[in-house]
Amino acid sequence: MGEVQVSFDRMQAVGKRSVGQAKECGFIVPAILQGPTAIFEGLRRDEDEDRWGEGWRCYCGIPTVAYHFDGTERKPYPGQVYLVFVNTDRVAYNWRWEKADPNDCKLPQHHETRFKTRLL
Repeated sequence: MGEVQVSFDRMQAVGKRSVGQAKECGFIVPAILQGPTAIFEGLRRDEDEDRWGEGWRCYCGIPTVAYHFDGTERKPYPGQVYLVFVNTDRVAYNWRWEKADPNDCKLPQHHETRFKTRLL
């Protein structure tokens, strides 16, 4: 994959929301990018697209931890997977927890119709 940067604007925004979201940015996002359980290319939903560029890939995984609002660790959310969206400039512009596919907990719900191609 190569180097991926985090959107400065997005990093600033999540840092203002909570310590937990800042820790997600600092710890979970890099972990998912370095060891994904699945990678999809080609986004089909507008809400997944980057506001300033073209969405490209979605990296999926199940982190070893999640974070409370105050930044304390907790167990990962059951039945959920973590998604990191990267644009064509190799900038991570969005990341979040989403419901997992009931048939494969390592994949997001509706992945078959949500993305064009599965790379991993």
